[in-house]
Amino acid sequence: MRTISRLILSAVFLLLTGLCVAAAVYAPELFFAFYTDFSKKILSFLSGVTGPFPFPVWEVVLVLIVLLAIYFLIRCFTQKRSVLAWLAGVAELVCILVFLFVGLWGLNHYGPSVADRVGLTVTEHSRDQLKAATQYMADQASLWSDRVDRDANGDLAIDFSAMAKTAGKAYEPLAKTNDFFDGSTAPVKRLLAGKAFSYMGTTGIFIAFSGESCVNPDTYAASVPFTMCHEAAHRLTVAPENEANFCAFLACQASDDPAFQYSGWYSAFVYCYNALYKVDKNAAAEVWSTLSAQVVQDCRRANDHYDQYEGQVQDAAQKLNDTYLKAFSEESGVQSYGEVADLLIAWYLVHGS
Repeated sequence: MRTISRLILSAVFLLLTGLCVAAAVYAPELFFAFYTDFSKKILSFLSGVTGPFPFPVWEVVLVLIVLLAIYFLIRCFTQKRSVLAWLAGVAELVCILVFLFVGLWGLNHYGPSVADRVGLTVTEHSRDQLKAATQYMADQASLWSDRVDRDANGDLAIDFSAMAKTAGKAYEPLAKTNDFFDGSTAPVKRLLAGKAFSYMGTTGIFIAFSGESCVNPDTYAASVPFTMCHEAAHRLTVAPENEANFCAFLACQASDDPAFQYSGWYSAFVYCYNALYKVDKNAAAEVWSTLSAQVVQDCRRANDHYDQYEGQVQDAAQKLNDTYLKAFSEESGVQSYGEVADLLIAWYLVHGS
């Protein structure tokens, strides 16, 4: 009887999840008239609760949940209880968590685009426009590469705790002119299992259940401030990955911290360069030849840093992330991270050209 009741409850939560998604997809104007603010307020409350803890609360809770699940599974065998009831309990928990995730934050994938919110028109661009935007980003990255502190290896000097606080408040300058960027300013947190996430190809993660924006401390130094701002953007209800990248660029570009400025321009260059390289290798080579030695070093050292973690674990994790993104209408899946180039070019055509 317990097994059946758990399965019925699981079905109820799946149905509720489907109804929420249907409302967001088929009645977006009505739905997002209240949902975005609701989601942002809930996330701000949750980040306020978990913020005082110097570690990601969700990582600790996840470990406890896994241990409890294992404990109850063992009891099934030692006390001859039904394994089906245990499986039904796991299914029930998963369905509840899916409902909460979608309800608290996931529906933002279907909301108004960041381009619309900041008054930016994204259209098809020419190859010349792509090259010009890439060159602009390269010039800015080269300019700021000489203005940042570097360690003995020549990498960007990182003070994670200080940067985490800066990133938490990074959207305050943007919020002065656009209410959409108003929200939680809690510091970004350092992932405890950094190396494990590196093998999964994860530089950062946002957990809606706790409102925590977290960054892998093993992320290559030049990308750390940008990645922090990316995860902070998710907490402001920016769900699509390309849009979170664009918001991170805006936050870094508005910062008075040279490290954030450089990280923003460096990351923007990398995304635009990769887009240009796909369509015109010669043009990409021309832009590359104009880079400062520091930017070239950062690009090469970043590649070397991430290459060491490539393998089957990362492939599996990327496939899982790809499936998740496509489930929320990001048709390009993990490739959507790189689609920020379209937004960056649109921004360049207004502000940079």
